[in-house]
Amino acid sequence: MTKKCKILNFPNILENKKNKYINIRDDVENILLNYSHNKKDLWAVALAAGRFSAMTLQNLDGPEKTLDFFKNCIKTQRKFNLSSNSTNIT
Repeated sequence: MTKKCKILNFPNILENKKNKYINIRDDVENILLNYSHNKKDLWAVALAAGRFSAMTLQNLDGPEKTLDFFKNCIKTQRKFNLSSNSTNIT
């Protein structure tokens, strides 16, 4: 005779937050990209978004964490660029 256990899987709060932030990031990037296409000025949209981000994050987290965030973004983009360049042997 086998006994069936009813196990409740509780939501993983950290995983839920991570997924929420990923979805928000992707949505905002799509909105900004579409807006830059409509305005035909990616540079201006990037400056406006960066300014908004820098000023808001500085108020929320302080200058050190904000600069660390932007440095991490730059590092991530560099890694992506290197990985997509087939001529790069580093």
